[in-house]
Parts: sequence; C-alpha cells; structure tokens
Amino acid sequence: MKNKKLITVLVIGLIVLVGGGFMVLSGNKTTPVVEQVPTEDQVTMMKPEEIGLTLSASKDNRKVIMEVANTEGLSGLDYELSYTSKGDIPRGVIGHIDIKIAGKPITQEITLGTCSDVCHYDEDVSGISLTLKVTKIDGSAASIQKSLEI
Repeated sequence: MKNKKLITVLVIGLIVLVGGGFMVLSGNKTTPVVEQVPTEDQVTMMKPEEIGLTLSASKDNRKVIMEVANTEGLSGLDYELSYTSKGDIPRGVIGHIDIKIAGKPITQEITLGTCSDVCHYDEDVSGISLTLKVTKIDGSAASIQKSLEI
C-alpha cells in the first residue's frame, strides 16, 4: 500500500512538473512584432529648367505669370504660391492644373490678392515663392521650387 501511495504521489508530481515546465516554456515564446510603416509617395526634386518653368510679374505687378514650356510626360500640376504683402502679412494662393494635351505649353496667371465681384490687390508684395508638385503620367511625383522678386 505504501508503494502504491508513493508511486501515485510521484506520478502526480511528475505530471505537475512536466505540465508546469510546458507552461513556462510556451509562455516565454514571443511572437515577433512586425511594425508597418505607412508608405508615402516618393517625391523627388526637379530643377525648374527640366520642365521649362518661368515666373514673371505682370506689367502692373498684380499677378504672377507661371509658364511651363515642357509638359511632355506630365499629367498635372499642383501649385502653392506664397508671398508677403504690406504690413508683413503672409499670403498665398493654391491651385491645380490638369494637363490635357501632353507637350503643349501652359500659362497660368496667379492674382496677388482676392477677387470676387471686384479684385482687391495686395500692395508692397515681396518674397514670392512657388512650390510646384509635378505629377507624371506614370503616377510618380516631383517637386520644384522657384522664387521671384518684383
């Protein structure tokens, strides 16, 4: 009878020991964490000359004239024109141009001020800076920066 009790205790102890060891070993395993980094469109820098970009002021200095001579391979342009007006007030204009005919030059007049029924032009404009996001037909994008002093 003593041997039966001893064998039973040893078997139960062995089961507890093996079960506990299994629990400890399986609990230490960690699943590797894979961090997903959001993908962003890669925007490369281009020189204004690559698309024939020129900026000029209108004769009355109330508009900026943006010209793109080479639109071959381009599908669209997003522009942001920023400048400072009288009293050091930061101002800006944003816009989009769809390129419908590849290779055809584009001219865009950008008003330095606000217009609804009547235009109110900004005075003492300085520090004109254009940031142009060029979208290509293949879906890639590039950025161009150009300045103008009037």
